[in-house]
Amino acid sequence: MPLITEYRAVKDVYQQATELGAALPVFCAEDRETLEAILASALELGREIGVEDLPIVPAWTCRYPPRAQMKLLTACGDPVLGTHLMFADLQAFTGPDGPYRRLRVLPHLDHAFPWLDGDVLLDFADRFASVMCDASERPFDENVRLTARYVEQVKGRVVVEGAVDEIYSAASQQQQNAPTSVAQAARFLKETGVDLLVPNVGTEHRATSEQAHYLPERAREISAATGKILCLHGTSSLQHSELGRLPGDGFVKINIFTTLAVHGGQAVARCVLNNVGNIFDAGQLQGLVREGLLGDRALGPDFAETKPPIKPKLDRVANPPRRDAWFSAVRARCKEYLRALNYERFAS
Repeated sequence: MPLITEYRAVKDVYQQATELGAALPVFCAEDRETLEAILASALELGREIGVEDLPIVPAWTCRYPPRAQMKLLTACGDPVLGTHLMFADLQAFTGPDGPYRRLRVLPHLDHAFPWLDGDVLLDFADRFASVMCDASERPFDENVRLTARYVEQVKGRVVVEGAVDEIYSAASQQQQNAPTSVAQAARFLKETGVDLLVPNVGTEHRATSEQAHYLPERAREISAATGKILCLHGTSSLQHSELGRLPGDGFVKINIFTTLAVHGGQAVARCVLNNVGNIFDAGQLQGLVREGLLGDRALGPDFAETKPPIKPKLDRVANPPRRDAWFSAVRARCKEYLRALNYERFAS
C-alpha cells in the first residue's frame, strides 16, 4: 500500500497501538540495507502472526550534529539528496510490485533542529508520517516558541513530535539534565500543540551500556497528565525485559538505532574474519600475520569459510556477503524489538 502519511491516518495507527497496549518502535537507518531490514522484520513477523499489514516506522536524521544520517547516506554528503534517495527506496520497496507493499509504512524524520533542518521540515512535511521538531538544545521558553511556530506551519499535515528538554547523551561530559516534571510536560504540550511528547525520564541517549536509568514512575505521572503520547529516546540503556511495560507507562513510540548499528557492524566483522582466505591472497595473509593482525590459523586452507585455494574470490570480495550479513543481523534485532514491544497484539 502507499506510504501512510495522511495526518488522520497516522494518528489512527498510533491510536490503534495505544489501544492494543503496544508501542511503535522507530528504527533509524542511514543506508539501504538497514532500511530494507526494518521493513523485512515487520513482514516476517506479520507472516508468523497472520497480519500482513503491520505498521512499521523507518526513520532517519538529516543534519543532526551527533549523527547526521542523511549526510552519511552518500559519499557526497548531501542531506537533501539523501532524503530523496530514502523516499525513492521506500517507494520502490512498497510500490505495487514491491515485496513490502502490504505493510503500513510510516516514515519519520528524527531530531530535526529547526535552525539546521528547516528546509526539510517544511519541504518534506507532506511526505513524512511524523517529524520530530527538536528545539530541545535551546532554553525552555525558546524551545516552546520554536516548536509551536513549526506546529502552526504544518498543522494537520504531519504528526509533530517535540522534546520537552534535552535527552542526556552518554557521550557527553556534561551533567545529566534533571528529569522532566509533570508541570513542564503539561505546559509544553499545551503551548506547542504537538501530537507526541519526548520527556526526559532518566534514560541515556546513544548509550552502549546496559545499565538502566529509566524512571517509570515519572513516565506514568507525565502520561496521566498528557495522555499516552510519550516517545522514548535512549532505549540502549534499558534492559530488554523492561521494554514490554513501556506502553503501560504511556509510551507509544520508541526510538532505536545504536543496537542496530552494533549488531550489524559486528555481523559484518565476523563475515570478513571468516572469509580472509577468500579475500586476500596467501602473501597478503602472511603479511597480516606478521603484523599481528591475524593468527597463524588464518593461513590454513580450512580456516573458517576459506575455500581453497587461498586467493580473492569474486563472490566474497564483492559487497553482497557483507550486505547480507548486516541485513540479517539488523532484521533479527528489529524483530526482537517488535516482539518485545507487544507487536503480536496486532493479531488480536
